[in-house]
Amino acid sequence: MSSAGNYSEKDIPQRLSEGDEQTYRQVYDRYWNRVYSVALSFLKSPQLAQDAVQLVFVRLWEKRDKLKDVTYFDAWFAALARNTIINALENRAFRLADGPVDELIPSDFLTPDYLLEYKGALALINDAVAKLPAQQAAVFKLSREQGLSYAEIAQQLSIAPATVKSHMVRALNAIREYVRLHSGDAFLVTWLLTAILEYFF
Repeated sequence: MSSAGNYSEKDIPQRLSEGDEQTYRQVYDRYWNRVYSVALSFLKSPQLAQDAVQLVFVRLWEKRDKLKDVTYFDAWFAALARNTIINALENRAFRLADGPVDELIPSDFLTPDYLLEYKGALALINDAVAKLPAQQAAVFKLSREQGLSYAEIAQQLSIAPATVKSHMVRALNAIREYVRLHSGDAFLVTWLLTAILEYFF
């Protein structure tokens, strides 16, 4: 993630640690759908997924003082979401009234090993993109890296917008299949792929 609202990823931790409610709201708006989609894919229940999402954002606010030295907010937040969702998946209590925060989420959950896992999952997706056919890769990069619309990509590549969409769908399917075959952390791959899907659709 490059930004939440008008703030860069580097700014978000500091602003949240200072109790900036506007930044919190922007993070909520930016991440809600992703957290819900990932939670639903693991919990298989819309109600449990909604409960987990609510708790993730409560935990974010409660843990904001631990963000001062965080550089990779997306990785930190993914760790928070993963722990919360896995706790729910394991049938632990995760209602708002249940127990102290630290019973569920240790204060040092973003470890160096976890950050390596996060970067590894991201690298796996980047490897998948590098192996796409030339036209699919071009469409993917123009949309993902330059933020061009399907119509703009179609004009630049001299192809129909429907063809652009077709290339994008095939690219995303190829990326999913590549990461499935090469395993990796299931949660992190789902987290990062969901971000890509949200970006395009």
